[in-house]
Amino acid sequence: MKPKVLIVENSWTMRETLRLLLSGEFDCVTAANGESGLQQALSHPPDVLISDVNMDGMDGYALCGHFRAEPTLKHIPVIFVSGYAPRTEGPVDQPVPDAYLVKPVKPPVLIAQLHALLARAEAVTPAAPTIQPAWKS
Repeated sequence: MKPKVLIVENSWTMRETLRLLLSGEFDCVTAANGESGLQQALSHPPDVLISDVNMDGMDGYALCGHFRAEPTLKHIPVIFVSGYAPRTEGPVDQPVPDAYLVKPVKPPVLIAQLHALLARAEAVTPAAPTIQPAWKS
C-alpha cells in the first residue's frame, strides 16, 4: 500500500503539480487551506504532511502546531514547501517542520525527503505491544 500524503497548498496549480508529481509513489489527498487540511488529517490521518507556509487563515506554522499538539497527529512528519526562506523570528515555542524546502523544489529532492522522513518515522514509531495470554505464561 502506498504511503498517504496530505498536500495543503493554497495555489491550485502548485497543489495539483505536487499531487501529479507524487501520485506514482504516494496516495495523495489535497486541501486548499490549513483549516480543511486539519479536518482531513483528523478524520483520515496521513503518513506525512506537505504544507505551504503562507496561506490565508491558518498558515503552515499554525497547522504544524496543531499537528504537534494533537495526540493522533503528533507523530506525523511535516514538510514545508514554500517560496520563502524559513522564519528566523517568531515565538520561541514556534512549531518547526521536520523538513523545509524552498520552491522551486526539484522533484527527486522532494521524493527523497519524503522517503527519508517516512523511514525515520517508521523507525521511531513503537510497534503495537504483543499481549501474551495469561495461560501461556
